[in-house]
Amino acid sequence: MDNLHPIIHAAGAEERLPDWAVMSPARIRHAGRVGTLMGDWAEALGHGAATRIRWRAAGLLHDALKEEGVDVLRPLVNGAEEWPDALLHGPACASRLRADGVDDEPLLRAIAFHTTGHRDLGALGQALYMADFLEPGRPASAEERAGLRRRMPDDWHAVLVDVATAKIGVLIDALIPVSAVTAGFWEAITAPR
Repeated sequence: MDNLHPIIHAAGAEERLPDWAVMSPARIRHAGRVGTLMGDWAEALGHGAATRIRWRAAGLLHDALKEEGVDVLRPLVNGAEEWPDALLHGPACASRLRADGVDDEPLLRAIAFHTTGHRDLGALGQALYMADFLEPGRPASAEERAGLRRRMPDDWHAVLVDVATAKIGVLIDALIPVSAVTAGFWEAITAPR
């Protein structure tokens, strides 16, 4: 575990956020539940200690800048104009972690694209995309989300498609355009295997 960056180790092993995190107590509780879910899935998949810490860290850190001002977030994100204000926190957090020396690209990509999905998300990124949506503290569709959680991680791909369907459905219902990144993610996860 010596190869884990200190920020990742602190978040995943000690549930300690970096000093630059801007999160309310409610947001910290949400992130903690996401991290716990991620750790549970990593353990169920038989991953070793370092991977379990990485997965928990991704869950705890994914919203570390969620409540920071847009004027602070925009300069942190290359291509910020392509991101709606409400989604800047993911890529800004990844950028901040990278500036602090974190070079774990799968983890950084997972955090950057946890709201939108991305065609290049690996297992860690897909898990974060699902865990953020499925964590047990979300009251909307609580029974349906609990059912999806019970199917994890054994029914991974089907749950991933179900979560993406629900998230994209919210955008469609609200007449919010589906980004090219999200469309690419959908295409990647629904392509014939």
